[in-house]
Amino acid sequence: MSQRLMSWYGRCASMLRSLIKNENAVSIQIGYVLNLLVLIIFTGGIITAFYLYADSSSQQAARAGFTDTGSEIARDITNMYLISANSKDNVSINVTRNIPLTIGGKGYSITLNPASQNSLASIDIKEGGFYGYTVRTTLNSIIDPVDAGGVVYSGSGELNIRLEKNTSGTSLWIN
Repeated sequence: MSQRLMSWYGRCASMLRSLIKNENAVSIQIGYVLNLLVLIIFTGGIITAFYLYADSSSQQAARAGFTDTGSEIARDITNMYLISANSKDNVSINVTRNIPLTIGGKGYSITLNPASQNSLASIDIKEGGFYGYTVRTTLNSIIDPVDAGGVVYSGSGELNIRLEKNTSGTSLWIN
């Protein structure tokens, strides 16, 4: 049995040596396979680059849309504060704004964060999904801590902003 094994091993080694020392051209079939692999890698690289660029463009458009929406909401809140600033009486102001269902093809949420001793109030617009990014718009008109909050999802298509000012303080919320 060992003699057969040695004979088989000798034939395999001989074939391997002849394959390594063979200086003839690569066979046609192997050439086709190698060309196909190069074509697949090249095509995959081009397609990947295109989709990365296209995705980057849609993210830039979404960020611009989120920034614009946040600025519009901040403008509404600032106008509400300016209207209520000189009033000594109880004031209740409501503003309703239509919001797009999607920006950049994706849903989003709008969160009103209250002002505190260390930070100004802000509006966060967060893209839907697990890895969504957030665009924050600071509300420079709200300096003092106020009772503020609320979350609105883009699927509602509408944003209601309510400001109430009375002797106990100012409240601001969105829904």
